[in-house]
Amino acid sequence: MPDPVLLFHGLGRGAASMRPMARALARAGYAPTVVGYPSTRHPIGTLVERFVAPEVDRLLDGGAERVHFVTHSLGGILVRALAAARFDAGKPLPDGSRAVLLAPPNGGSPVAETLGPTAAARFWPGPALGDLGLGPASVPRGLGPVRGVEAGVIAGTRRIVPSGRFFHGSHDGLVSVASAFDVAGLADTAVVARSHALLMRAPDVIALTLAFLATGRFRSDAA
Repeated sequence: MPDPVLLFHGLGRGAASMRPMARALARAGYAPTVVGYPSTRHPIGTLVERFVAPEVDRLLDGGAERVHFVTHSLGGILVRALAAARFDAGKPLPDGSRAVLLAPPNGGSPVAETLGPTAAARFWPGPALGDLGLGPASVPRGLGPVRGVEAGVIAGTRRIVPSGRFFHGSHDGLVSVASAFDVAGLADTAVVARSHALLMRAPDVIALTLAFLATGRFRSDAA
């Protein structure tokens, strides 16, 4: 039975953004499922409860020996939250479950911190943006170290969005490398010269993802 892989897109994106990655996973012998979810309508806790947890339960109840994940941006925070909640409840994901997180704002986002409280952001991109800030209410900063899943992070450094005023150091236009790597417990990290919006479609990112799911490590020449 091929290992299942759940794919979760980022904030304001849709399932179509993850389909090139899903096709590559299928060619490599995995059983991918792209999960579309209303990222702009709910806070992070609700998204985890309604859209992430049921997919994981479905696979485990169906006899999956392990569950893998490939996520983009916000999707990585959802999976971290789910894995941590299961771990803390004494129901961890099965051993060998791995997650590749593409540009997750693990350390919070200065863009979210600035725009999250605005009236416009309450309509689009919605309440989850406010959960990704830098302050005490930041969900990713409050999750603690990665637990319950073997996780690797790929961060980008190509900037096509004019958001440099929000960042110090390398970033992909929306998430800095420092924020993506700002969490304890990662199994491996990699940096690629790709923009935030297109990370999941890049051939080098797909190759790194397949390597991590197979071995728990990215290639040594990933940077």
